[in-house]
Amino acid sequence: MNKIALNTLCLLFILSITGCEGGFGTFVWNSKKQKPDVEDGFVDADIDNLTKSLSYRDTIAEQGWVEGLRKMKVRGYGVVAGLGTSGSKECPRRIRSQLIQDMYKRKEFAGTGIKPAVITPEQFLADLDTAVVIIEGEIPAAATAGQSFDVTVTALPATQTTSLEGGTLYTCNLYIYRETSAATSVKGKALATAHGPVFINPFAGENKSATKRNPRQGTVIGGGTATESRKLRLVLTQPSYQKARRITLAINERFGGMSKIAEATSPSYINLRVPADFTEDPFHFLAIMRHLYLPDYQGFKDKRTRDLAQEITEKAAPGANIALAWEGIGRQTLPVIQKLYTHELPHVRFYSAIAGFRMGDDVAVEVLEQFADDTTSSFRPTAIEEFGRNRKSFRAAAVLRKLLNDPDPRIRVQTYEALLARNDRIIESKEIANGKISLDIVPSKADNIVYVRRTKSPRIVLIGSGFHAIPPVFYQSPNSMVTINAPENAEQLTLIRRTAFADQVSPPLYTSFEISELIDMLGDDPLVNSKNEVHGLAIDYSTITHALYKLCSTNSINAKFMLQRTSVIDLFGPLQQNSRKESEFTE
Repeated sequence: MNKIALNTLCLLFILSITGCEGGFGTFVWNSKKQKPDVEDGFVDADIDNLTKSLSYRDTIAEQGWVEGLRKMKVRGYGVVAGLGTSGSKECPRRIRSQLIQDMYKRKEFAGTGIKPAVITPEQFLADLDTAVVIIEGEIPAAATAGQSFDVTVTALPATQTTSLEGGTLYTCNLYIYRETSAATSVKGKALATAHGPVFINPFAGENKSATKRNPRQGTVIGGGTATESRKLRLVLTQPSYQKARRITLAINERFGGMSKIAEATSPSYINLRVPADFTEDPFHFLAIMRHLYLPDYQGFKDKRTRDLAQEITEKAAPGANIALAWEGIGRQTLPVIQKLYTHELPHVRFYSAIAGFRMGDDVAVEVLEQFADDTTSSFRPTAIEEFGRNRKSFRAAAVLRKLLNDPDPRIRVQTYEALLARNDRIIESKEIANGKISLDIVPSKADNIVYVRRTKSPRIVLIGSGFHAIPPVFYQSPNSMVTINAPENAEQLTLIRRTAFADQVSPPLYTSFEISELIDMLGDDPLVNSKNEVHGLAIDYSTITHALYKLCSTNSINAKFMLQRTSVIDLFGPLQQNSRKESEFTE
């Protein structure tokens, strides 16, 4: 087998087992089982079983591979403001010149008509309240225009910037670069923008944390935005006009409707466009597409459906791939699949139900619900994730709402994420901090959880009921920016804010013991109400996160604190994927 064909098989295998990128089955790998080793694009798994499987033979996957499935690294320079006196004036002349040019193009610096701008870009960069930073991020594979992603900001080396804590990144462009030598590169197209508040890990360096705290580096959660859709194309391993036309026809018949999803541009290349129904889950589209069968003679698909039903009962059968093959054929497979819902083997029940559920079979919901409720099943987290992915199923929503009461806090958190993906109305969401942070209230009869996200979007989630502080309460942030206090017999919390600009301390501000009100008070911008009372301390997301963690860990809040893992995989068990990045100069 040549290297290109093996890479194709590995990609097919990875995407079929990857729940976070359109497949399912990630969570069959638990802590007691061996995960597949992934290195440099290759999977040390039983490739022979995949090549022999009827879910692979005669499919598009057998004919080629998809180009554009790696993350695209982008970077640029920008300015973080709101640092008080912890910023710096230093900046290389070339970078400063480019930043000033970009800033003059923005209305806040250019001024309007005869009215000059309040501050010039030159004055802005010369203030210690600002710092020039390097921004780096990775545009997700198969991303569409408008899709967000996290970016890292780092103070320029050899500058006197001491901390980016509490700062906000001004809007800037991110570019792709082509490496021309070990030390030089050429800037390409601007393919993304970035802006937003900087989040610095508040736990690094504490206790036995292996991560050292670096206040000169932070993350803008969900701060990057792709300005163009990533280009995708199918590359045929053996160029052929006839095959290219047949593959294009198969894709457009399955997904196109009135629009053209695939277009053959040569004997070797077929351009792909993600269908509107799959915009939020492009990997699902690509996984199904690769499992489409090319033979179209009468009776082929009916026979293949039955043969797959026999194959899936084998111990080494690639169940995820078989389910995708059924989904590619369509609803005509349901009469065969439904007979497997009661099979004695768990993996047969699970994968057949997954395929049926994705094709709109309500009976499959009952089967998946059994896995979602089974505390001993390694398929449990995957079933929950699948319920979140399918927004059209009302019965799935009912199952998820029930799981909010599960004793396992990890299950409750994953259930919240699934409900969030569905935009479920059970989540009461409020924007605070001038829209920079979302505060979500989620009802649950189980023990309270304060859950904080650190990727995708800044969100603080209260899962449970009756969240309140319990005196005595005392908290002071590591940088002394905020103090929260309540003696034993206090009737409310007292908050004091220190500014980063003139080291001034605010008069005492008061709020109730309700945690939602405390979070609102901490995050909101300062406003004066009709009673001349100040509400809002404009505390950054990092500090709020640290405060909630400390208050929960000292039992000053009646809740368990949970910080988002980088993925649900990390929450339940390890499965590391290939992280090799794709270098692209233009698209």
